[in-house]
Amino acid sequence: MLFSTVAVHLCAALGFAAGAFGAGFNDLNDFAKDLGTVGAKVDPPLVSFDSLGNMNLVISLINKYRVAHQAPVVNWNSSLAIYAANAAYPCNFRQSHGPYGEILAGSTTVNNPEWFVWFVYGENTSYNFKNPDVNDPRTKHFTQLVWAGTKQVGCAFASGCPELKYQLWCEFFPKGNTGSQLAYRNNVKPADKTKEIPGMPPTNV
Repeated sequence: MLFSTVAVHLCAALGFAAGAFGAGFNDLNDFAKDLGTVGAKVDPPLVSFDSLGNMNLVISLINKYRVAHQAPVVNWNSSLAIYAANAAYPCNFRQSHGPYGEILAGSTTVNNPEWFVWFVYGENTSYNFKNPDVNDPRTKHFTQLVWAGTKQVGCAFASGCPELKYQLWCEFFPKGNTGSQLAYRNNVKPADKTKEIPGMPPTNV
């Protein structure tokens, strides 16, 4: 069964999500120097992010879900992407406990970052919009994905980890999943049925 190969881990007792890219920069350290920031270690796994290709597709998908839930679009932040790449590097697939909202998704076979975004969005079916459970771990990825107060995202995609070969890490700022039920109602809104809600992307690219 397909879903048995997928692991999703919430990196936020307080919130996180979104996607990126199997190709672009072979040396993140060189790319990071161009940005004036510290780069990610890239050996043994390939950890990559870029401003073209899959990243644009993933950010577009995230923003379609956000717009459908009456939230403003998020913008790409390269510093968040570098943080995500450094967090992904050890291949531990564990929350980084950093200052950002964070979503982790991994699979032994699925290699399409867009699919991971769609998969975590599926948590919306367990979310109670009228009476949200602010401590429900089953919906933390979804709520971060569409959290209205979040403005920026950066992601990294790891390929080559020994257990979960493909891993998507996304960091969000400001982080969501914080506050009372009122905060959740204000930031996680029901879908506007007049807006597009994308279906399942291909599992592999």
